[in-house]
Amino acid sequence: MTPSYHNAEADKMIDALHIAASGLRGEQKHIDVISNNVANMQTPGFKRSRVNFVEVAAPDAGSGVTMGSEASVGNGIRIASTSTQFSTGELRMTRGLYDVAIEGRGFFELETADGALAYSRDGQFRVDADGELVSVHGLKLSRSVRIPSDAIEVRIASNGEVSALLPGESARSVLGEIELVVFPAEDALIATGENLFTATEAAGAPVYGRPQDPGIGALRQGFVEMANVDMVDEMTSLVLAQRAYQLNARVLQAADQILETINNLRR
Repeated sequence: MTPSYHNAEADKMIDALHIAASGLRGEQKHIDVISNNVANMQTPGFKRSRVNFVEVAAPDAGSGVTMGSEASVGNGIRIASTSTQFSTGELRMTRGLYDVAIEGRGFFELETADGALAYSRDGQFRVDADGELVSVHGLKLSRSVRIPSDAIEVRIASNGEVSALLPGESARSVLGEIELVVFPAEDALIATGENLFTATEAAGAPVYGRPQDPGIGALRQGFVEMANVDMVDEMTSLVLAQRAYQLNARVLQAADQILETINNLRR
């Protein structure tokens, strides 16, 4: 007859395998997120991501009362979410006529090809064939701004006003305004790639306003906002994530060796 303690120890090792496996999966995702942050260090408007872990509670067997050291025993970890950090990145001078950085809170609201709205901090704008001010990926501002082909000395003021000198006119003409959008809970926006975000109910209702309005940032022409990625922080996190991955792999290997020993004792 197999001793009962062998079965108990085997169960503990099986639990250890599942816990270590959850750690490996979590740390692999953590490493992937850090790698993506580092890869986009030079991408204007990029916002770094962070993985949020939660502990998986051990299943309650029976009364729901846990005594002694068992109270601290969990069942591994899982990823609760991957959140975006919207701290402002460095503003870098480009002298580009249509490069615009947001200094403070706010997003540019863009219209996608299917008519949906997307939000971005990337202010690398261009003028398309129709004279529309569009993003580097060709998305138009939701509040259209048209630049005539013969306009000269185009200026984008800190309050979003776009003006230029037109042929035969001595005074500057206002061509339109760039509007900004803020969200009560911007960290609830969902990243969709290419520095674009979509709104969610959790982010709250969008609030529209002119740059420099209370609670809304100002615009700076000839600048772009760089990624808010700090190399030292990311490399530190990467080392810690890799070390955690290695430790979980060792636990997995140790649990496997102990299970093999238990199986041999049963023979």
